[in-house]
Amino acid sequence: MKTISTWLVTVLLAVVGGVSHAELKSTTPATPPEVKLTLVKTLEIVQGKLLHYDANSLIVQTGTGKREVQWTGLTRLSQFTLRKQIVDSDSASDWLELAQFAKKIDMRNEVEAAVANAIRLDPSTRERAEAILGSTATSEEHDAITATRRTPTTAHPAAPLPQKNAKYQKATPQQNAAAIKDAEAWGQFVADGMKIKLTTLKTHHFIIFTNWDPREYNFLKENCENAYTAVSTQFDIPVSENVFVGLLPIFMFNTKQQFIDYANQFDKFNVPATWLGYYSGKTDGSGHMVMWKPDTKRKGGVEQAELGWAHTLTHEFTHAFVARYRSNQRIPRWLNEGLAEVIAGMHFRMQGVHLYAKTMAGKSFPFQDLFDDNKLPPGSMYPVMQTMVEALIKEDRKAFLKMFDDIKDGMDPEAAMKKNYKAGYADWEKAWRKYAKSLPSD
Repeated sequence: MKTISTWLVTVLLAVVGGVSHAELKSTTPATPPEVKLTLVKTLEIVQGKLLHYDANSLIVQTGTGKREVQWTGLTRLSQFTLRKQIVDSDSASDWLELAQFAKKIDMRNEVEAAVANAIRLDPSTRERAEAILGSTATSEEHDAITATRRTPTTAHPAAPLPQKNAKYQKATPQQNAAAIKDAEAWGQFVADGMKIKLTTLKTHHFIIFTNWDPREYNFLKENCENAYTAVSTQFDIPVSENVFVGLLPIFMFNTKQQFIDYANQFDKFNVPATWLGYYSGKTDGSGHMVMWKPDTKRKGGVEQAELGWAHTLTHEFTHAFVARYRSNQRIPRWLNEGLAEVIAGMHFRMQGVHLYAKTMAGKSFPFQDLFDDNKLPPGSMYPVMQTMVEALIKEDRKAFLKMFDDIKDGMDPEAAMKKNYKAGYADWEKAWRKYAKSLPSD
């Protein structure tokens, strides 16, 4: 399933206000963006279109009218998230100002990401960027900045600079507690907005908001944790560890209509009629999942319904896990979707995948388009992307993980493939076709 970036606030920082916004000019956006903000004192969520902002306050058009909010009345993460949303993404100086703001509120990863973006846009800002990073920047980080300056790319935005090759960036107990509190507030906000009762279930890795039958709660919790086990195992991260800040929120609705209503009302997303679920993430690695319980009375019955649901759960969770793995750097669609299908298929095998890939391998189609995220390969290409990743893993799993790590550390995806497999995208088409043609018909 396609990931989307719409949920703007997922972690609440407890520290309050006092940060200057003097550099913000009075602005009325020509196209008011959608915003979702958290008030620090009440945890109230203010959602709507941003009509105007200046150094002191902002005006949001909510469903009940215009709402003026002071910057210092927002959680610091809301302040940063909004500033990041309104920044001129083509201005190196704007990115440096954002980095300075992130430094003031102790968001180190965001400082590094903003600095790297500034250097990518204008290499002459390197000295100013390094001054913002200050003496805490390691030699590894300075090397990464230099690499960004040498090899700029617009196709793959600069990633947060890696911190000692950690498998994931661990949150503090305070951050975990604040994130869970924020998620609970959001769950209640959704329940109130949809006028339904949602029960909150917590596991080691998840916070689930659901209106399923209570007799199904254990089934739900067990399957969510099974999905975590399936994915963490592939990345050699112990199941006992939690890669998320707090717990990963999942909205698990009882009906398809509730699923559609949530997507429209809260994620502002017209969800395709065929989808069983999706993951909604943002650039800092946070996000949430949304799913519904399919009708077991339809063709295929209970067994087929549970298979499709479990496959979707594992697939979408893979996206959530990958977003937190190693860094916040995005990965290309062919790899993201292909890996999600591989892991889901290992546990919940869908019939016809290999047969379809084998058939496609004998046909002429724009294979190279799969590497271009701007062209958004359709769902019919999922079996192709799945078998592309399958082939890489079967050839050399260690090389695959090293390639994946390199991409998450900010390396261009094709360069990472060439480094670890001695082959680029053009070479890979011939290798994939050979692999797919050798597959047994399932």
